[in-house]
Amino acid sequence: MRGMSKERSDAEQKAVERILWALGHRLVRLRDEAAMRTLRGEESEGVEKGLAIALRELNDLLPRRRRLKG
Repeated sequence: MRGMSKERSDAEQKAVERILWALGHRLVRLRDEAAMRTLRGEESEGVEKGLAIALRELNDLLPRRRRLKG
């Protein structure tokens, strides 16, 4: 992503970071909901793990100051 970011203007880079952050925020909520469904036995544990993997991958694309916690 670093190579691509050099080709973008500051405004474009901020927009990309905002979109990725919003997607990550949604993934955190989905992961938490999946965890609760797993505890109730409504969903397999693999869904929660898959969302956690997707969240880690997305965090790798974001700069450190914008990374999601959790």
